[in-house]
Amino acid sequence: MKRIIPIISFACALCLLPSCQTFLDKSPNTALDINIDSEDKIAELLTGSYPTASYIPFLEPRTDNVEERVGGVQSRLGETMYFWEDYDSEDIDAPQNYWNECYRGIAGANKALELLSTFPTKTERIKALYGEAFMLRAYLHFMLVNIWSDPYGRSEDSPGIPYLTKPEKNAFVKYPRETVAKTYEKIEQDLKLGLSLINDHYYKQSKYHFNKRAAYAFASRVYLMMGKWDEVIACADYALGADAGTDLRPWIKLQDELSGKREQLAQSYTAPNNPSNLLIASTESRLARLIAQDRYGATTQVVEKIFKRKTIKDDDQSGDATLIYPFVYAPAPLRNTRYLVKFDERPTLRETSETHPRGLIVANVLLSVDEVLLNRMEAYTMLSRYDKAIADLKVYTMKKLGYEPRVLKDRYTQGSTSDYSVYAPFYGLSVRQLPMIKTILHFRQMEFFEEGLRWFDIRRFNLEITRSSRNSFYRPLKQNDPRQNLQIPVEAISSGLEANPREGNNHLIRH
Repeated sequence: MKRIIPIISFACALCLLPSCQTFLDKSPNTALDINIDSEDKIAELLTGSYPTASYIPFLEPRTDNVEERVGGVQSRLGETMYFWEDYDSEDIDAPQNYWNECYRGIAGANKALELLSTFPTKTERIKALYGEAFMLRAYLHFMLVNIWSDPYGRSEDSPGIPYLTKPEKNAFVKYPRETVAKTYEKIEQDLKLGLSLINDHYYKQSKYHFNKRAAYAFASRVYLMMGKWDEVIACADYALGADAGTDLRPWIKLQDELSGKREQLAQSYTAPNNPSNLLIASTESRLARLIAQDRYGATTQVVEKIFKRKTIKDDDQSGDATLIYPFVYAPAPLRNTRYLVKFDERPTLRETSETHPRGLIVANVLLSVDEVLLNRMEAYTMLSRYDKAIADLKVYTMKKLGYEPRVLKDRYTQGSTSDYSVYAPFYGLSVRQLPMIKTILHFRQMEFFEEGLRWFDIRRFNLEITRSSRNSFYRPLKQNDPRQNLQIPVEAISSGLEANPREGNNHLIRH
């Protein structure tokens, strides 16, 4: 694998540290022992430690947002993820690359923390760098455990992922997986340290770093997964500010101003000056092409099923909440196909290879104001504070749709309970909570369509997925299905890391 960048900074080089090499199954390169002797250099090291791989290309095909698209471009990755099979080929959009990028970033954060400890005077900037390193380490471990391990709370002894807290000097180190609970305990420790130290004053482009609001937004996501509702609300309050609706992404305005303007839509969605975006990452990915052309993606039927479904039934039906996102396009020459224009790519000067084509940089929104409000809405519901949850929902629909559905309060907590067993989070749901939770989950599915986050909701609510397929590899995804967890990469298993279980010892891997 050859990746040549015209200007290679010392930060990018340092991120290829031994602890990363453990998972790449390579020996450490002592030539990368570069002297870092200033706050600026540590800041650059942390900047280079954010992952440049995207989780969307391999998580979105696993969701119920996707069907087979006749005439679409066949890809092994798309097919394998669509049928929840194990896949370990090397590719910029493969799970293995994201795993490696996360541990590369963790190595960079750990190196930064080690270097920061050598500064005798803890200036305000040193403290801020500590905060960013702790937040980045927490985020990367959080993403790893939520892709390769069971959801939080499912089982006391569910294996977590290796939590690395120091730069390793040896290439081959056996790490324990411990448990999901232990992994979260360490994530929360880093999270609290980071929240206390983050300082936006030192960022030139704060949206590409863990700024204060992004840090609290991430904390609200962590506590949502843990079912710590009071903490979700407290963190969301900080991230949202006094007026929760101010920075929400205005669907109705986008539809009026940018409908039919593909490039402008994509640029607007991921722009750092978009107030909805709290944390953005530049990733190397084919995502913009896959979303539009891959055989496994959104179809007309999927879009209409999700976006035309009545999310809220108005009492007089004159203002039902029916959403059609303004970004829907049908790429030629595919038929019966839709996708949302959220992503565009910028070519860069990099050497081309089969697994790493000429660098395609695609911006991903990692954290947004919209997610934070939905997190708080859900937390209020779980605490039975329905008035607060409904107030947030009205703020949300007003900004998205331009009006509030005229619905009696009791309507939000009344509904059919025939599907009660379909939703099975570890903390349980009451009959009154279920209708509101279903409404919130529907809004989340629309809000994060084609962003991969639906997969996390499927896992934490233990939802089943069925496909309309005659493929011989197909088996429906059931509750507590071991395929909810991606298989640990082969390199890590070969180095002694415990593999994830599969039914009938089936470790099928598509290459």
